[in-house]
Amino acid sequence: MKPLFPFAFALLLGCNTAGPGFRGVEPVAAEIEGSRFLIRVRDDMAEVMRINPEFPARFGPIAARAQKAVYLETGCIPAWVSGDPAMMVMGLSCDGRAAPKQPGGSVLWCEIYDAFVTEGLGGTAAVECREG
Repeated sequence: MKPLFPFAFALLLGCNTAGPGFRGVEPVAAEIEGSRFLIRVRDDMAEVMRINPEFPARFGPIAARAQKAVYLETGCIPAWVSGDPAMMVMGLSCDGRAAPKQPGGSVLWCEIYDAFVTEGLGGTAAVECREG
């Protein structure tokens, strides 16, 4: 059992660790409509991490709540958001300045539907994805 302890401890520490560009920024906790987030802001970018379980974790509704949380925390308008339901990055328009450009690349939006959860962590779900 001892060899697993350092690995399990590292996993627990990694669950709320800042991503690249946000290390060293102290997170601020926020709750919007039942979703709980840790928000880190550096310059005109925000990193938002959802820290509570939600099922189904659909990106659209969670991203909208995260954008509200960032606006209430910073007073800046989130001009764009990218990521997934657990971790998002936002470009902020503050004091009338334009938000930074959204990083390039293909974005894939996926929604979970027809989910069935069995006892424990098992279950099945259908997923529909589209580029956007």
